This record gives sequence, C-alpha cells and structure tokens, in this order.
Amino acid sequence: MTVLAYFASTVACHSNAKNPNQQPSATHTDQPAQVLTLEIPDAVWEPGFFEALEKRTKIVGMTSLRKTTLPNDDLEVRFWHDRLEVIAGVIIRRSSGNWSAFYLRQREQHLPSSAQLESLGPPRSGWEAAWGRLTDAGILTLPDGFTSKCSSGALDGIGYVVETNVDRKYRTYWYGNPQWADCDEAKQILSIERIIFEEFHLGSLQNRVPRVSAINSLNDVEPLSAIKHD
Repeated sequence: MTVLAYFASTVACHSNAKNPNQQPSATHTDQPAQVLTLEIPDAVWEPGFFEALEKRTKIVGMTSLRKTTLPNDDLEVRFWHDRLEVIAGVIIRRSSGNWSAFYLRQREQHLPSSAQLESLGPPRSGWEAAWGRLTDAGILTLPDGFTSKCSSGALDGIGYVVETNVDRKYRTYWYGNPQWADCDEAKQILSIERIIFEEFHLGSLQNRVPRVSAINSLNDVEPLSAIKHD
C-alpha cells in the first residue's frame, strides 16, 4: 500500500468511527551514549510508510536511522520515492570522514524479500560540493508537507519521504504529489530529487518504476530501480 493510499484509507476509517559488500547500515559507536533528538511528525502517513519500508531495509541489513546515534561528524540521509506501491531510495553517508552512497531497489514486484542494495559512485560535483547543493536546497530543514498543508490534495500518486540523521538529530518528512502542489516547499523537494539524480547519474526515479497496471502506470518499466511494497 502506498503512503497516499494508506492516507486515504486511514481518513476514511476516522470519518466512519470518528546485498552489496558494504551495506549502509547506520554505524554504531562505542563512545558514551549520547542523546538522539527525534523530530517525527504526528501525521497519518508516517506509521504506514515506515512499516512498509522496514520490510525492505531489514532484508538488506539496514538499521533504523531513528534508533541510531551516529558518532560526531558522521551523518546519514535517506531519500525515498514512493509511487504505485513502489519504494526506491538513495542513501548518502559520511562515516569517519569517508563518504559513500547506495541505491535501494527491489528486483521483483510484490516481493519485499527481493530488495537489494547497490553501491553508487562518487557524485559528479564531488562529495562536499554535492552535499552543499543538497543543504542549500533545504534537505535538512524542510517541514513536513502534511503538517504544513503543502499538498496537492490528491490521495494517490507520488510521495517523497526524507530521513536525516545529522548532529545527533533525526528528522523525517513527507511530500505527496509535489509536482501539483502550489507551495515553495513542494518545489524544493523536487529540486532535491533533481540534485540527487543529477549527481549520481540516475535520472528521475519516476522513470524507473515498474509498470503495475495499464490504468496506473505513467511510465514504462526500466528494471534497474524499483522497490515495491504491498
């Protein structure tokens, strides 16, 4: 079930009742325990999305980003694209001064167990410059689109979810169908997507989603890239 479909079904209920060699699991540290601040919106999209996502991340050995305190100067960002019951994601990490990036995809439709991680090469502009582009675009500061009411109002289509763990602060936020929303934040999330896929030579995830049905598909299948969840 997509985030947007989950949102629609939840609203209806309320109204009626009222493996690569190197895997990007967040690195644990032997340093004394430090507090990780959590900024998680109280929004209808959040539980359904992360329940579906966990089915994939567990398969490839990725730990929950919101449950891990990273060492000083380390960071991790996960950018997820959710469409037609498909999740695909790019993970960017800095660990002990070393940068890396991964692409999470699912090889077969309806099979979370087919999720795989692929290593990505360095970004076109270099690590520091690419990270600067992303922070300038607001990847660490955008508010949640649901709570800020930056939405097109459509209950199905494309969703973007971002997770960040930087400076011992975890944040997550979502935007649904930003291509149709009339707010600056929607333009920013689309800009962030463009930066990521330009830098890592991926192209838009919207063109990498497997065809689900003649009714719902907007693009033809391109096998390299899709994560599909029930």
